Amino acid sequence: MLKDLRLYPSINYNGKETISIKAITEKGEFISFVPSGASRGVHEVKELSFSEIKKNFSSIRQQLIGINEFEWRSVDDFLRKTDKSYDFSNIGGNLTLAISIAMTKAAMSNDLWRLNGLKKEFPFPLSNLIGGGIHGGGNDFQEFLILPHRAKTIEEAVETNLDVWKTIGEELKNRSSFYGRNLENAWMSEMDDTRTLDFISYITDDWNVKLGVDFAASHLWKNGSYVYKKSNKKLTAEKHFEFIEELIKKYNLFYIEDPFHEEDFKAFAELRKKFKDKLIVGDDLFCTRTARLKNSIKKDSANGAVVKPNQVGLLSKAEEFVKECKTNNITPVMAHRSGETADTFIADLAIAWQTPIIKTAVTGPDSPKINRLMQLWHEVPDAKMSEL
Repeated sequence: MLKDLRLYPSINYNGKETISIKAITEKGEFISFVPSGASRGVHEVKELSFSEIKKNFSSIRQQLIGINEFEWRSVDDFLRKTDKSYDFSNIGGNLTLAISIAMTKAAMSNDLWRLNGLKKEFPFPLSNLIGGGIHGGGNDFQEFLILPHRAKTIEEAVETNLDVWKTIGEELKNRSSFYGRNLENAWMSEMDDTRTLDFISYITDDWNVKLGVDFAASHLWKNGSYVYKKSNKKLTAEKHFEFIEELIKKYNLFYIEDPFHEEDFKAFAELRKKFKDKLIVGDDLFCTRTARLKNSIKKDSANGAVVKPNQVGLLSKAEEFVKECKTNNITPVMAHRSGETADTFIADLAIAWQTPIIKTAVTGPDSPKINRLMQLWHEVPDAKMSEL
């Protein structure tokens, strides 16, 4: 039974304001922290400030005191009915998610990985080596990624990504192309997008990894064209499609995230048709919204979908999104945000919901999540890596 619910101001790893919630039950205290994203899709729920959230919190708290923590889905329903807006603009999607996580942690005694019974498959970490775009860096593309798809254990997968990341950093310094790390602890360089792909593909030849790019193309889309500020070029939608197509072929990209702006389901579908053996992934395209996913399914726009619970504001809604993915053979990709916290809930949920990929930084803000996966590898019976 919920004895108390407490709200606290907090900060994320980027020093930005966030919130935390503590659920107090007869079993103990269960705390959640909410991350935030620098790169946000237009269909994400609204985050409100701590001062704005406080205005409604007392009333919400009073109505939840006494509820059974195992009724966490009922709590989600209550929050949805309390704020009838599409984007939780009245009480804040960050508040609803914080309560949703805290209550679910209370129900599962902090072991969210047990949410749907004993699962044993672990996600492959998809990690950001070099960054750009809104996250900071010399590139227009947001993330240059690797996937250690041949790893037999989570430790091997993490070690592979870390070794490649360290090698990339050393080589950048040797070439005098290095100028720091960005919001996600990815390296920043002075190279443009194609030179970066030349560089990464050369380095990664020594490892059994697949390459990927998060284009975050919605942030390139300006007045009907794709504008590359750092490489000083402007492409029509048609030329941009051709450019993406060339990159996939030349660098044998496997993971292709948000190659087009967030409303262009048609271009996604055309790319999906051309590259059936690749993972064409929507993030801003979906914003973890099941209705948008269903629209994509009708058009066969993507075979991969990023899952970010804070985009939709409730764990039950994110779970619904994952189930819809799996029903339609779409690969769900659990993902972090650029403004992360020490909360490791996405690591547990990747196991509970059996998402075969989890997108994280190699180190830095996401270290708690990586460490949680390595810890659980030794606790989950008959643990094994997922199939891709």
